[in-house]
Amino acid sequence: MSNSEELSLYFSNQLPALLIAHPSFKFMGLKLNQEDDRMALHSIYIEKAKDSDQLPFRALITVAEWSGESDKEEFFLEALTAERLIEKLQRFDEIGSFVFFKTPNSVTMDTINTYPQVLFCKLFPELGEFNPYAPAEPLQQLKARSVDLLASLEMRLKNL
Repeated sequence: MSNSEELSLYFSNQLPALLIAHPSFKFMGLKLNQEDDRMALHSIYIEKAKDSDQLPFRALITVAEWSGESDKEEFFLEALTAERLIEKLQRFDEIGSFVFFKTPNSVTMDTINTYPQVLFCKLFPELGEFNPYAPAEPLQQLKARSVDLLASLEMRLKNL
């Protein structure tokens, strides 16, 4: 994708207007949820489908534990309007706490069907490539850099 410092960040309430004005734009939203000693990544992929007039706005939401110990959850939402899709997403999760950014065409809905660290390495090449066979310490360092990266994006968004 692109360097995290180059990303344009958006609040969830900006998305309907952007999706209507630029129907080819696709957006990704990320947030971390820490419960006890478990960390989960909530991801949202949003696009306007080119091949559907009935419910053209759609989103795929995934929730995956960083450790990969439990099964990943996936939810698919569709709506006739961008505003309606955002309303559905808001009822599903606190989307106001997500960091949203525009994604290039190379990122598809299938991109978020990976586990958190793999997704972060695909979205943010400055993290390097993910090697599942790396020793525990480098994997922990990669996780820490990923968490820090998302925290820095959250801080940038708050300062807009």
